[in-house]
Amino acid sequence: MDGEAVMNGWPEAYTARRYLVVLGDSVAEGQNDPDPAGGWIGWAGRLADALGLPRAHVANAARPGATIADVVRDQLPAVRHLRPGLVVINCGMNDALNGFQNADVADRLEEVFGWSRAMGAAAIAAPVPHPPLLDRGLMSEFRKKRVRQRIHEFNDALARSTKASGMTFLSPEAVPRVDHPSLWSADGIHLNSDGHAYVAEVIADIARDLLSERTI
Repeated sequence: MDGEAVMNGWPEAYTARRYLVVLGDSVAEGQNDPDPAGGWIGWAGRLADALGLPRAHVANAARPGATIADVVRDQLPAVRHLRPGLVVINCGMNDALNGFQNADVADRLEEVFGWSRAMGAAAIAAPVPHPPLLDRGLMSEFRKKRVRQRIHEFNDALARSTKASGMTFLSPEAVPRVDHPSLWSADGIHLNSDGHAYVAEVIADIARDLLSERTI
């Protein structure tokens, strides 16, 4: 990025379109998949490797605790100046834990996918999984049931919004192993390194097809 104007940590203007933009929560950020050089690798860093993109070309705006409202309010403005080849959004667990309105989710997803479409980028939405935390005794059965229902509702909203926008939803069936406890950290809410590697592998296969006619 030498010699380039920088905004929000990423180049302010470029034409090569070799950028991956990541939006979402702590899982998208890469928590619990440490990089020996510092910070997190996560599925985003591993996805970049699989696609042959330099890690410096990953604009990961994801932040811990983010809901879809946070993505649109805080993260999307930070990357709007970029012209990515690929956008991946991975959030919804915090919405499921705290509650949301379906209409609000639909409106905010349309903002993300509308921007992606306007930039000519391929976009992939990852589903909200069922983390091992929901199988532990830390919540009442009523709350667990409610969170599972919200996860289902959020994934339905993702599926509808991606279809309406001409984007791609990575359905839960496309990542059948992601709910397995061996892919999760001890906290039961974040993927471990194996989990991030698995998610990156699945997304990479889909991304290659989507980007086959694009140059990123």
